[in-house]
Amino acid sequence: MTTEAAKLYIAFHGRVIEHLGIDMYQSPVAAIAELVSNSWDADAKTVAVKLPPSLTRDSEIVITDTGEGMSLQQCQDRYLKVGYNRRKDRQSEFTAGGRPVMGRKGIGKFAGFGIADLVVVETVSKDTGERTVFQLDVARLTGEADGYASETLLDVEVVEYSGPDESMRSKHGTTIHLRNLTLKKRPNSDHFRVSMARRFLLMERADEFKVTVDGKAIANEEDVEKIQFSFPADYTEKETPAGLSIDDGWGIEKLSNGEKIRWQFHFYREPIHEDELAGISIFSHHKLSQRPFLFNLSGGLGAQQGTSYLSGRIEADFIDDQEKDLISTERQRINWESDAALPLASWGQERVQTLLRIWKDRRAESKVQAMNARIEPFSQRLGKLERHERRIVDRALTSLAKIAVISDEQFEDLANAILSAWEGGRLRDLIDDLGRTSEMDADALVGILLESKAMNALHAAERVKIQLNLIEGLEERIKNRELENAVRDYIADNPWMISPEWDTFKVEKSLANLMKMVGASSLDTLDGWKGRVDLVLCSGHQLLVIEFMRPGVTADWDHVGRFERYIFSLREAVIANRGGDFTSVTGLMVADNLSRPAGFTEKLSGLRRQGMDATDWPGLLSKAKSQWKDYFDILFDRAPGDGRMQALASSDVDSSNPES
Repeated sequence: MTTEAAKLYIAFHGRVIEHLGIDMYQSPVAAIAELVSNSWDADAKTVAVKLPPSLTRDSEIVITDTGEGMSLQQCQDRYLKVGYNRRKDRQSEFTAGGRPVMGRKGIGKFAGFGIADLVVVETVSKDTGERTVFQLDVARLTGEADGYASETLLDVEVVEYSGPDESMRSKHGTTIHLRNLTLKKRPNSDHFRVSMARRFLLMERADEFKVTVDGKAIANEEDVEKIQFSFPADYTEKETPAGLSIDDGWGIEKLSNGEKIRWQFHFYREPIHEDELAGISIFSHHKLSQRPFLFNLSGGLGAQQGTSYLSGRIEADFIDDQEKDLISTERQRINWESDAALPLASWGQERVQTLLRIWKDRRAESKVQAMNARIEPFSQRLGKLERHERRIVDRALTSLAKIAVISDEQFEDLANAILSAWEGGRLRDLIDDLGRTSEMDADALVGILLESKAMNALHAAERVKIQLNLIEGLEERIKNRELENAVRDYIADNPWMISPEWDTFKVEKSLANLMKMVGASSLDTLDGWKGRVDLVLCSGHQLLVIEFMRPGVTADWDHVGRFERYIFSLREAVIANRGGDFTSVTGLMVADNLSRPAGFTEKLSGLRRQGMDATDWPGLLSKAKSQWKDYFDILFDRAPGDGRMQALASSDVDSSNPES
């Protein structure tokens, strides 16, 4: 037989293509998963999915398997026969290779039309070596140009055909090209692999079936580090259900109707935000039959917030073995109204409710243990409290630990905030109430979080007000000529006065030690040096060199030039001493007055761009006050409606009492 003589036809109304392909498989993962299922049933050892690098007119998705392939007649009898039921027609629940058959409805072959308008099938038969290539065009099959196709037999275009060939039998397999793609965006390969793996329970149990996407294997690998509790493995002896056995981390149980299931549930450390992971998935014969759900439970659940942490899988082959098909056409959901499915639904509801209660207790226990481990840094502060106060704060922290939705990081922040609030004499009634509360609803928790946010902002704002008052006090000292050593020492103890960003700086008192650290012994030979650095502050790897001019002296070109040489020389020493403690040097020179000859202002601007500043006292303090006021405004915006914050904004804080 030649290509010209080869004939094929399809026997159905064209509208069926829309119902079975276009309407039901618009997700690329769902569509290709159906084609992968066909490869499993064809005893393929490998399936390779190749996604296009980009979406263009010529882009295609290619699925290649090493299955048994089809002869020309099998293409007609199996592939082009709508509703072909492999199990019934071959009178076996297993493939020739001994695999449980996935296919049942005989319509998954049309899933490709959900994401492509043209499907090209190339297949080589393992039995005969025949090679057949045919294509299905959705526009022609549905008769879009002239209304729906209604012929009893609709010709299918055979692109190529070659008869039986013994030498071709070893090249058996099927390749499907999905062309004229209707996708809005290219699927991400990594996400595609994960989503594909979650539609099967194959990868961990079928050594001779490997699926790759763009050359990388898909696998049902859990994010182990993200899982906090895993059941049935984490059951205690007392919690273990009667009749449960465990095999490689999976629970095995019999339902009330005698059917056997395998299951595994995980609780993650953080809420799950992926639809394909959140909830319980059910598989039949390794293939997804129910998308993640919670057995239709709603409301009244103990520890209901735990549902957002729960992910699980159940293997229930009997669901797909019923005489009446219980699985929806697109294999997304089970008919839970059927008598055969009711025992599984009942088991699932009871198991989810029980595990949620266990999770709540286990999560609280874990929080308390974490609290005990983290409380140690606060022990010194707790030790300063009266005994009855310690009991109240301890109770509050324990109650807080029982709120399962709080992450470890949030718990640590809130625990610290509670201690700070108690020490500051704030929120004592609220903290006492928190300690006496065995259960806490979301509204109460939100109230605590909002109050903590306002409290922290208020504490910081009070400190900023104190800083501003102290700066004003320094201005008075400057006016009274309380220079030079007293002011220098004052700034050394309070570097934040120069700028809020210098709050972490500390004084480096030993000039000799500084020279040693930066390897700058050669500075002693620099003209005019003579150890003339007035103050050096350090933070991390940064040095800040400050020079205070003598009272009454106006800084001019000579002073600025000498100061610039100091900083440049220190920087050279730091660069040369690569193994030293410091990597950067900045400088600040403060004088009573600045000279203003032509070009001097431009010189100062250039210095600032290079990390050196020369200013007078009014300029320094004015800039510091401006920065601290900006910081106060930011804090005020965090709790603008708080009466305490409003009162603080309209009044001065006593700088002599930082705790006021």
